[in-house]
Amino acid sequence: MSFTQIMTVRTDDADRLQQLIASWHDEQHGSAPGYQGARLLEDREQPDRWLIEVDFSSREEAERNNDRPETESWAKGLRDLVRGEPEYHDYELSYTTS
Repeated sequence: MSFTQIMTVRTDDADRLQQLIASWHDEQHGSAPGYQGARLLEDREQPDRWLIEVDFSSREEAERNNDRPETESWAKGLRDLVRGEPEYHDYELSYTTS
């Protein structure tokens, strides 16, 4: 079943955040376990608040990915870029119309 992790972060440096996500995708797509893609969403009411949605083929694959040194390095880069700690939320696909 499809699995999505959503990270909520706060930063004023949207360009660096986008670059961080794009570089992960360029370097890890096809090699990170179960990784399918990511989206960056800007909060229209709180311009410094962002959602990062990362899709995986399954929760198990996402957990395997979390255990990799590449993922820990990326997460450190994210923590260095944002204010406070990222909030993590996990979701499994329940229904889709597409």
